Amino acid sequence: MFGLFKLTQRQKAVISLVRENNGRVSASTLAKIAENKLNIPLSSYWFALRDLRKLKLVEFGNGEPVRLTKAGEIIAEALSGVKWWERR
Repeated sequence: MFGLFKLTQRQKAVISLVRENNGRVSASTLAKIAENKLNIPLSSYWFALRDLRKLKLVEFGNGEPVRLTKAGEIIAEALSGVKWWERR
């Protein structure tokens, strides 16, 4: 299924941010980090995070920390070291 989709720049930035904070913060806390660190608008962050969940790359909900799935870990590892989002 994943092969049918191409991640956007924002989705790449969000999955990289999830990797940095994997399992330590909630989606709401991560939204604040994305807004401050990457200058991603909150609505854009939420759209990207929900899309990543639909692609089964991340798991979150009910106050649980945001975590990468096994597939998400593979994708995030492939993206590591690349700056997908520059602060403007």
